[in-house]
Amino acid sequence: MPVETFWDGLERRIATGDALSGWLGGLTPPDGVTPEALRRVLDLEAHHLRDPDLAGRPAALPQQLLARAVATGENALAGAARRRIETHGLLVLATRWRTRPASAALRRILDGHGDAVTGLVLEPGGRLLSVDASGAVLAWDPTTGLAAGTDPVAGACGPRPALGSPRARALAVSDDGGLVAVAGAGDVVRVLAAHGAEVGMLTAPGADLGVLVFASTAGGATRLAGGAADGSVRIWDVIGGSPVTLTEGHTGPVRALAACGPGTVVSGGADGALRVWDVSTGSLLTGLDGDAAVTGFARTGPAELLVTTEDGGVHLLHLDAGAPERPERLGGGPAATAAAGGTGSALVARADGAVELWRTSGARAGGGSVGDSSADGPGGVRGGTGSSSPDGAGGRGSADDGTEAAAGAAGRPGGAPVVLTGHGAAVRAAALSPDGTIAATGDDHGRILLWDTTGVDGGGGRPGLPAAVGAIAVTGDLVVSAARDAGVLLARDRHTGDERWRCSTAAGHVWSDTGGSRLFTVAGGNAHRIDERHATTGVRAGSVGVNGAVLTGRGTLVVVGGSGQGADRVAVADARTGREFRSVRLPGPVRRAALTPGGSTVLLGSDTALVVWRTASGELLEAPLPGSQLAGVALDDDGCHAVAADADGRVHVWTVGAATVTTLRADPVLLRAVAGLAGHRAVTAGSGGSVLLWDLAGAGLLGRAPLDAPLTAVAAVAGTIVVGDACGDTHCLDVLEGAPLPVGTIPEQGAGAPGPAAVPEQGTGATGSAAIPAARGSRAAAIPGQRAPGQGEPGGTAADRPGAGPVPAAAGAEPGDPAAGAADAQEGERADSGPAGEGEPTEAGPATGRTPLLRRLLRS
Repeated sequence: MPVETFWDGLERRIATGDALSGWLGGLTPPDGVTPEALRRVLDLEAHHLRDPDLAGRPAALPQQLLARAVATGENALAGAARRRIETHGLLVLATRWRTRPASAALRRILDGHGDAVTGLVLEPGGRLLSVDASGAVLAWDPTTGLAAGTDPVAGACGPRPALGSPRARALAVSDDGGLVAVAGAGDVVRVLAAHGAEVGMLTAPGADLGVLVFASTAGGATRLAGGAADGSVRIWDVIGGSPVTLTEGHTGPVRALAACGPGTVVSGGADGALRVWDVSTGSLLTGLDGDAAVTGFARTGPAELLVTTEDGGVHLLHLDAGAPERPERLGGGPAATAAAGGTGSALVARADGAVELWRTSGARAGGGSVGDSSADGPGGVRGGTGSSSPDGAGGRGSADDGTEAAAGAAGRPGGAPVVLTGHGAAVRAAALSPDGTIAATGDDHGRILLWDTTGVDGGGGRPGLPAAVGAIAVTGDLVVSAARDAGVLLARDRHTGDERWRCSTAAGHVWSDTGGSRLFTVAGGNAHRIDERHATTGVRAGSVGVNGAVLTGRGTLVVVGGSGQGADRVAVADARTGREFRSVRLPGPVRRAALTPGGSTVLLGSDTALVVWRTASGELLEAPLPGSQLAGVALDDDGCHAVAADADGRVHVWTVGAATVTTLRADPVLLRAVAGLAGHRAVTAGSGGSVLLWDLAGAGLLGRAPLDAPLTAVAAVAGTIVVGDACGDTHCLDVLEGAPLPVGTIPEQGAGAPGPAAVPEQGTGATGSAAIPAARGSRAAAIPGQRAPGQGEPGGTAADRPGAGPVPAAAGAEPGDPAAGAADAQEGERADSGPAGEGEPTEAGPATGRTPLLRRLLRS
């Protein structure tokens, strides 16, 4: 069947929902594409293809299938999507690489919650229940990714709660799936039968219940236990509907509950303590005290309980008659947020978006602990109610990040954990089927990921940054990103994503010179100092202070804003020397800035207005903004079009000189960053998780790429867009516009995807903090009227060259004006300046020169 017929048929089946439910209806895939491969990719992209923001866009289907086919190594399907893009001249934003691509175990992504997913339950019958931070409860069929068809709280036959009734805070399902308990924000816990009929209504006066669990007495009676924010544990007789006891067991909120054998329940609290309760009487049996808040329990066997703590620790405890003892720290890492258990397996969710699958069977051969055999509780405190360790460090791995502990775990029968990647936000909830083969995890972005854990092996993506990406830039063939408030700067290959170098330094702004040989960073805690680094190694080459806080940089120019009484003053300065070229005073302080190559035009933004400053003439042009917290501004290369992004998720497009701006909705929540692209274009990224490409001349949307992660930083250059997200990952996308692509396969991402890259390599260039591209090898004069390197002088300032005479002042220049010292005001690329073809590589970086045509253009 021809490819066109396939795509038309697939689009029709997606519109009716058939293709997204696993039914292709006789549709024949293109040559080389198996129905199984097509179904797998459609399953993984179903949540995007159902998105109304993408539905109906001709480029949406081939764009999303190309991106997923690249990530999963389905070369034939990627080729078919590529041909569709070529033949129809479509504009798509194609993902080239992501630092942590989704694991092969990922099967489906569910997208229905509007808030962070805080609870998940897999029922024995296969239904998945989920609750989010707003209290909404949804039921899913994991095999299709669709709603299960019945109200998860009321059921098909049961009464529906009255409008305005308290939303759900916690869910629990009995072991046989016959009962469902729902705790709301009030003081009532509803117990429902599996078919929805209400079994009972339990009261909890004054309680703010955050966790529930069903348990049984030694005689088989059904009990329900609930943990409250005030540290109390409440136990009810489900059949009788009466409370068994109310006990004050913790000094902080109860975070976790688990039934640990007939007649006992274990609670874990924010105070780091574990408490064991008799569910028949409600009496306290025993406990362990720790110094790290407990975040989750995973029951992995009759005699095993895995405990996670807020410091990232993973602890395995032996259960003796339902009481935990002999804890062993298995590993550590970023903050652990939730846990879930099945037979011999456990899931550990982490705040950096990673999910760990632990195999615990046999990890305690002989019933004893491995390594430190002391009875230390989670976080390093000894067992026994109220007893604590003198040093508070027992049972904890020697490495803070758990590396050494995890390495030790690899030698145990249970082995080291398998890391599952695919989330783009902190994971807050986890569920595991009793046999450990199906897993579900929910994140802060409101998405639920379903995993098939059978046969998974080690792996995972490249390590990202330890915190959200706060700044990002493209410099030559590198993508450089900085962790927000974490003091790490990381460089990756722009084409492959492979790490090139990393160094320990704080950076609130990152940009490069026009040749890509030098990198400039501004520390987040010291916005008045600029560090210059070798782009290829990250080694610092110098540092300079400036008279004000750095707002943005491009090439070797920097825009600085004043503070205190001089908060209304803005200047353009040399990023290498700190010398100011031009300055201006405005009616009020400036929050964001962007500038054109050479600094002839500077865009300044406040929460209420955009101002364009023509630095040569001093002309100021202004347009009002609707009024919202400004997230970023960008400017096209000729200074004719500007764009601003705000915290309300809007973009404001301005044709410079017009009296008003055009305001458009860009993100459902808020925008985090904006960058300029050549051709009067700009790109925005926000917490909604999508990258949007804008036409500034027409004030319209050109393309959208959903990335399933809250985005925090963006940069763009020469057809390449790079974005950073809240989990420290970097995404690299190519802007493809239907032009014929090179013959070959797609970029290698998944296993079994050899061959040269089929997504075309983009031209190199440099970008400022607003990530506006500059031509490779160009060095535009910093301010009009100045001589640039290579224009009659071989590079460097006049004072640097022996015997050189004074540089003549520009006509009309005043003393102290930058035009009076033209050579001092050049962009400072001394080591690699000179006529085209004559520069020699030096320790400053590779040689880059100007062509005569470029020099004439710059002079004009």
